[in-house]
Amino acid sequence: MTEEKIYKSLIETYNKGIEAKDPKMIREFLGDKSVDELSAMPQYYLEILQLRAGAFSLFGELIEAGEEYRKGYNSCSKNGKWVYGLNWALQYMAEFSFKRGDEKIHEAMTKGVEVLNQAILDLPEDKYHGFYYLSLINVKAFMLMASGEKEEAIKAYSDCKFTPVPIPEYNDKESLQILFANYTKGIAVAIELKDYDLLMNLLKVISVDDQILQSEGMLFRLFYETLVSAFDMRAEFITEFNAMFKIKEALESLTPNFSKFLSLIGEQDFDKLDLFFQENYQR
Repeated sequence: MTEEKIYKSLIETYNKGIEAKDPKMIREFLGDKSVDELSAMPQYYLEILQLRAGAFSLFGELIEAGEEYRKGYNSCSKNGKWVYGLNWALQYMAEFSFKRGDEKIHEAMTKGVEVLNQAILDLPEDKYHGFYYLSLINVKAFMLMASGEKEEAIKAYSDCKFTPVPIPEYNDKESLQILFANYTKGIAVAIELKDYDLLMNLLKVISVDDQILQSEGMLFRLFYETLVSAFDMRAEFITEFNAMFKIKEALESLTPNFSKFLSLIGEQDFDKLDLFFQENYQR
């Protein structure tokens, strides 16, 4: 059987299993060793490995999911390794949905940080380097914080450049998607650790109007206006924010401040949000 036929066969089995929500069929997909025959065709091999990782995650088998990603890392192009590594690390975020306790979350986050450290080393130098570096750091800092390494989470930002996204890039829905798709994690770190400077630096990057941040209004109002503008312009940003909101119960013991913030946002209680920011994030 040719690589293309193997690939199509695996895709068909996977899609049928997912569409039917059939655990037996998904296990059949995972048990198919023909994936190894695709190693000479990176475009097929990497896609199937990532589907296999996602399938293992459905069963809560994150170690196995990570192993699938590990198999493919060296098959990535030089410029693609960091994106693949980011996706690999993000796979460990699934642990928040399983409700298996903080210890399991700590274990998953630690593995995620290890992967991100390599992805950072493989980040290529180009005009977007600073933005994509910040993307990786936002995820790394969140994982460090969730695993109890709060000081390390803040230190992770030590060599970040908080450059505002240029308006043309902001308006281009295809540009800097990875940045916006992982930005809420950085904001979570600033809110949880009550770091005013980090919060303002992160807002500066995604603000479309610097005058908003320089005004004398309530901090929450400045924060909220900046986020709403970003939500309106970048769908991937609000998608991640909503995803974080869905796991807020799992975050309560690990990130109580951020979890409280999410609850207040859910209640749309702006008076309490004003007070929350006044008490915790003013200079």
